[in-house]
Amino acid sequence: MDYAMFSKAGNDKVAEIVTKGLDLKAKYDVETVWDWAMDALERLARIPEFEEATDTAVREAVYQSVVGE
Repeated sequence: MDYAMFSKAGNDKVAEIVTKGLDLKAKYDVETVWDWAMDALERLARIPEFEEATDTAVREAVYQSVVGE
């Protein structure tokens, strides 16, 4: 899936976050999982080649994938 990252490597990193978020969703409420996903995106964005990880398009794609609303 395309998460609006600028590279395949970036999309792969975000896909890992989504996969983990979906796993966490089985144990935690949606708000907790979304907070975790946002923290993970912010950590990823600290890496210069993935700085777009907190762009609106990326956050919206992750939200749709994890929360599904």
